[in-house]
Amino acid sequence: MVRKGIIEDIIMYAQNLSIYDVGETIEGLALKIGKKPSEILKLNSNENFFVPLDFVRSILKQVIDEVDPRIYPRDEIRELKETISEHINVSPDNIVIGAGSDQLIDLISGIFLKSGYESISIEPTFGIYERFARIHGAAYKSVPLKDDFSLNIDAILSSVTPKTRVIFLCSPNNPTANQFRRDEIIRLAESFDGLVAVDEAYADFAQITLIDEAASLENMLVFRTFSKVFGLAGLRIGYAVTNKRLAETINKRFQMPYPVSITAIKAAIKMLEKIEYVKMLVDEIKAERSRLIDALNKIRGVKAFPSETNFVLFQVNKDSTTVYKKLLNRGVIVRNIGHVLKFENCLRVTVAPTPIMERFIRELEAVLNENA
Repeated sequence: MVRKGIIEDIIMYAQNLSIYDVGETIEGLALKIGKKPSEILKLNSNENFFVPLDFVRSILKQVIDEVDPRIYPRDEIRELKETISEHINVSPDNIVIGAGSDQLIDLISGIFLKSGYESISIEPTFGIYERFARIHGAAYKSVPLKDDFSLNIDAILSSVTPKTRVIFLCSPNNPTANQFRRDEIIRLAESFDGLVAVDEAYADFAQITLIDEAASLENMLVFRTFSKVFGLAGLRIGYAVTNKRLAETINKRFQMPYPVSITAIKAAIKMLEKIEYVKMLVDEIKAERSRLIDALNKIRGVKAFPSETNFVLFQVNKDSTTVYKKLLNRGVIVRNIGHVLKFENCLRVTVAPTPIMERFIRELEAVLNENA
């Protein structure tokens, strides 16, 4: 029989862990405000609505006709690695497949971070790095970005102690939407004997990638996901790239035998086979992103920041929580960020096709003009 005290210990320990708030859901908000789900604009999680739903469904129908879900995926994982290999020009031996980059971040945290160790990241950034560090019993430190959202390399390196095992960097960063300089990240890796883990969830919308460096350096790993650029967020599939020795160790000793469903694997392969079409959609996202930033900056009291992602961070001259709630009442879900370094009242919005962005701009203007 399990002693009650052990369960109580776990529950008490969990009280110190943060809760990752995924925000309002389409159905939940529609019910709350008396609208149809089709009237809700979900713009808070950086999903890719440029990939047509009919296109994704056609891919899934092909997958269903081809796979035998009674059998665990093995050859399919090898096939996905080979397809990714051709896409990013590294060996399949450099690749680790996972159930989205979140699962891989959790896996790396579990491997490197235990009680008595620590990780470092930047501030502000994606909250999952701190969450997983603390779940695994490790300490977590954050180093503020500079006011221009660039890395403070000297401050990061000064924060390193003998207990530091991992430095997490999100590049392009969430929520600031900027990509960090390649030479600065490489300098971190060269000056640090732990792992530099770079989350490139949004790199396809930016200029550079560190995949080549991750495959060759001894202490760098890059996370990638199919959730953003490929529009497969609901299937939960991603991968990591690192040197062959570390990749082999993770694959054979730490990763689960069958971490991803056969459906997700096959869908990812077929999306990679359509890469030219996906690249065309990325160009559309970039063009819409520019239009959105221009439109936001034309609204009095709004400042939109540059973006190298599929979302835009913007500041309003009113309380961001109030603006967020008023947008919800109009059926628009964005992300309330609050303060970002010296900038107060910030929100984040996903870049979506033009008709959606036009409605978002109208709703935001209406909210900001209330009682103006």
